[in-house]
Parts: sequence; C-alpha cells; structure tokens
Amino acid sequence: MAFVECQIKSYVLEMNVSVNVLIPQDIKKDEKVKVLYLLHGYIGNQTDWMRYSSIERYAQNHRLAIIMPAAYNSYYTNMANGFKYFTYISEELPDIMESMFPISSKREDNYVCGLSMGGYGAFKIALTFPNKFSKAASLSGALDVDTLLRNNDDRSRDQFYKSIFGSEPITNTKNDLFHLVKNAQPVPDLYIGCGTEDFLYDNNLQFIDFLKKHQIPYTYEASKGEHNWAFWDAYIQKVLKWLYKS
Repeated sequence: MAFVECQIKSYVLEMNVSVNVLIPQDIKKDEKVKVLYLLHGYIGNQTDWMRYSSIERYAQNHRLAIIMPAAYNSYYTNMANGFKYFTYISEELPDIMESMFPISSKREDNYVCGLSMGGYGAFKIALTFPNKFSKAASLSGALDVDTLLRNNDDRSRDQFYKSIFGSEPITNTKNDLFHLVKNAQPVPDLYIGCGTEDFLYDNNLQFIDFLKKHQIPYTYEASKGEHNWAFWDAYIQKVLKWLYKS
C-alpha cells in the first residue's frame, strides 16, 4: 500500500483541506480500484485512523483505496451557521479523488464507514446518495442525533450544536437518519457495530429496532466494548471483511 498525504483546495469550503489516502501501489493500467471513505469521530481529523488503528496493515489484504478526510466537529453536515461539510465530503471530495487517483466511480465499488460522529456521517452520506454508495458501516455511531442532542448534559455545547443543526428539531429532516432510511431508493447495505458498554449502545439499538420495524435488511455485530479505539481497531477488520461479502 502507498500512503499519500494530500493538501487540496475545496471550492465548497473555500479553503485548503487535508486528506489522507491509502491505495495499492501496483495498480495496473486502466484498472480502477474500489474505494472506502473512512470518517473520523468528534474532536478528530484525517489522521485519526492512521494514528490510532492499524488500518494500513489491515488494508494490505484488500485491494481498495481508503480515503480519510477531515470534517472536524461538523457532524458531516451543511452547518446552519458555518461550512458546508456535507456537500464537500459527499459530492466535491469524490470528484476530486476520482480525478487524482485510479478509483472506481461505480456504485458497487464505493463504500463509506465511520466511527461515532463519523458513523452518523457515513449513514447520512450513503442514505442521501444511495445511487453512489452501495455499502455503509457505522461503528459506535451517533445514529439518533435528535435524541442525543435533546439529552445533552453539557449545556455549554448548546450553542455549538445550534450552529450545526439550527434551533429546530432534526426529526423528519435531511439530518435525520430515520427519515433518510425510509426514503432511500435503493437502501444501501448497512453494517452496525457497537460495544455493549458504549454510551451510544441504546442509541444504536433504537435505530436497529426502527430497521426491523420497516423490514430493512442490515448486519449487526456487538460485543463487550466501550467507546474507544480498542473497539474500533477490532471492528474495522470486521467491516473490511463484510465489504467483500457478496
């Protein structure tokens, strides 16, 4: 695998941004490899997966590119008062990456995965653009953001969340995964992994109950674990294997 640190210009964000890329270095002429957009969590950036997991080593066994962008604390959202990170990550970035690297633009070759805030972002991206992404995985995802924000115990974050989502409820909007999954055609293959000691465990179970109620297929794996890199490092290996299942 080759590891490439990119500095690119985003016209959507109107700034230069950082993206880390893992890609096979023996790509044949005219070959287009599969691609996984791998998203970080809250307080993270494009370096997290490389610093805290062994993603490069695991990727050696899979012929795909892994693209790790920075979205900071945006919740992968076009912020009510701020930057359009959703448009950047879901639309502009794939176009830029496809112009720079030999990666496939086919739906069946495009995947997205993330942890925590990135789990929310991964599902949001794939469910908004189900014709672009065939599979999406969430690890310890903040899947019910509306409930999460309403139950927020840290009132100092209220203004921060309002700058992202605005003051109105998220339910039945483009930021609501429950709303998106009901309207996605076709629904991408969904993978959900969460530790049973994770503070977002109940949040994940609520989303799974919703999928069951609406007879939407999914893959779910859980085991003892908390909201930390020990769990995510173990489960990204499961995600990579799941991506290659027919």
